[in-house]
Amino acid sequence: MKIAIFGSTGLLGSTLCELYKNHDIKSFSRVFSKKEANNYVIDYSKLEEEVNCHFDNWKPDIVINCIALVNLENCENDISLARLSNYDIAISLANIAKKYNSYYIHISTDHYFNDNKKLHTEEDSVQIMNNYALTKYEAEKEIPKIYSNSLIVRTNILGFRGKKTKTFFEWLLYGLLNKESIHLYSNFYTSPICTNLLGNILLKCYDNNLIGVYNITSSEHINKYDFGLKTAKKFNLDFKYVKKSQIDNNNVSVKRALTLGLDVSKIENDLKMKMPSIDDTLNSLYQDFLKGKLNE
Repeated sequence: MKIAIFGSTGLLGSTLCELYKNHDIKSFSRVFSKKEANNYVIDYSKLEEEVNCHFDNWKPDIVINCIALVNLENCENDISLARLSNYDIAISLANIAKKYNSYYIHISTDHYFNDNKKLHTEEDSVQIMNNYALTKYEAEKEIPKIYSNSLIVRTNILGFRGKKTKTFFEWLLYGLLNKESIHLYSNFYTSPICTNLLGNILLKCYDNNLIGVYNITSSEHINKYDFGLKTAKKFNLDFKYVKKSQIDNNNVSVKRALTLGLDVSKIENDLKMKMPSIDDTLNSLYQDFLKGKLNE
């Protein structure tokens, strides 16, 4: 199977490159990566022009878009960059996938809910609170109009990337290992899933030709503080360094949605399988830790 991965140096993209290494993959990124085989540096502002030379003789079965500008402050400070990263590229890749008759997987977000509801379905009303959510949601709405054979994935990912800038989970684990105080929000809820487990589910979606918007996350929701405690317990680390704090949207530079839990009934029904629990995600992350992923 031929798989094109865009955003291959990011958290999810780098995991997919490793996870799918037994397939015929090509990965694309803004900067070169020595870790990924068949990695190509491209100019995202000329995406369609640059990709054509790769795809004319190599038509991918799947095109996966992992590109995003996720830093909320950066999205507020540079709306043009946010729109390029979260909307324009997503639309260009939809057109490319349509041209080559590829199955298109677009990785979206869960930053749409601030209603104190625990779990949200794909049909629940969204609440746009910042430019990040705005640009991601606009892409969600436009992609199906361009290409119907598209899967839009709402998710919340955890994992190891091994870059200078740490992922949330790397930051959490480093803090616990170094016995540093880690302040985590008790009023910010998500349904996190690790990138390895998500990657396997994405291939099942392709096999079952699922299209449209799907929540693909863990089957539970949890606040960051409780997740920190569970992580400390799983990794046999001292939980006394996990400190409780809260977000006050009236006292932050960028307002954010706080109750991001996702209901996975739709994906479980259509794939006829259970989504991972939070313990499943932590077990997978622990196995990666034992393999030395934190220090790569």
